[in-house]
Amino acid sequence: MGAGAADELSLAGLYQELILAHYRRPRHRGTLAAPTHAATQKNPLCGDELTVQLAVAGDTLADAAFDARGCSIAQATASMVLDRAVGRPVAELRELLGTVDRMIESAGPLDDVEHGGLGDLRALKSVSRFPARRACVRLVLSTMREALDG
Repeated sequence: MGAGAADELSLAGLYQELILAHYRRPRHRGTLAAPTHAATQKNPLCGDELTVQLAVAGDTLADAAFDARGCSIAQATASMVLDRAVGRPVAELRELLGTVDRMIESAGPLDDVEHGGLGDLRALKSVSRFPARRACVRLVLSTMREALDG
């Protein structure tokens, strides 16, 4: 095994640990006292269900919470997305959701220029290798979009 392959395996292991850490100790899990936006979606194929509550103040996501029943990827993704989204302008959040969506659809390597602002969300790139698991990430992205549009 070459050095590049070993580095890739090491990075994949770190990403897997990061996803598991968000699953085991999710951030923003719960409910908000006064959400301004909310949405609930289900994935009928696997049974995952996600509710997202957002508190938007002006053009900024001031706070967010989620409740999820389902797989570790969906729950970890919700934790990771909300952790990255709170405090950001709504327009930037919409861009972030699109970037994550493109990232998990891409079979190629992670582009540091395009994905430099993702932070921990870069760990979700590993999901791109598993088409069935992409739906777990997309559930979070589409629920967030629905909440923002609602």
